[in-house]
Amino acid sequence: MRSHKYPSWPIFSGVLFGLLLTGCATRVGSNIQIPMGELALHDAVPKAQSIAKLERHIGEAKDSNMPFLAPHYYREASDMVRTIQRSKPDNVSTEQLAKADAILDKGEAVMGTVKNRLGKELELKDLLDKLSAEEIYPWRYKMIIHDLSNLIEKVELDRGGNIERDREDLNKSMRELYNKTLEYTSSHGSRLTGKDTKEQVEEK
Repeated sequence: MRSHKYPSWPIFSGVLFGLLLTGCATRVGSNIQIPMGELALHDAVPKAQSIAKLERHIGEAKDSNMPFLAPHYYREASDMVRTIQRSKPDNVSTEQLAKADAILDKGEAVMGTVKNRLGKELELKDLLDKLSAEEIYPWRYKMIIHDLSNLIEKVELDRGGNIERDREDLNKSMRELYNKTLEYTSSHGSRLTGKDTKEQVEEK
């Protein structure tokens, strides 16, 4: 069997970019209200210091995988941060800084909900990644990530629909790809042994 190798990041980033485009009209921060006390706390700190803190916050959000687990919150906060960075510190309002921080805080809470609702699927994705499924079967992997991203969006935005049914279908597809990838890697060598990955997937 011939291995089909493709660059992994363009596939994943393409799926993520498509998801972000579909949500461009969704403003997750529109219902977030900043209490006066919170505004006062931000107002008591020099603007340059608050901007630096916000930049660290968005960096931590990226490192914690918010672009994938809460993409709408990350996108909106990122847009605000870029706007702030293009402005002189004295021209940045306290409301802008507080709102961007609040959106990131809400995004972190949403990430916890996503991990709780879709924990098994996220763990199966990690196993597929360890087996390099994206490189071996790129289009199967792409479709799975697309479906997983759609489920994440439903949880993130609290949209209706039969999430449990969709989860079952996705879980089945992920296991099928796992088994197919495991068969391939067992024949061609893998960074994980068949025994290691079999034991992990049986726990899901």
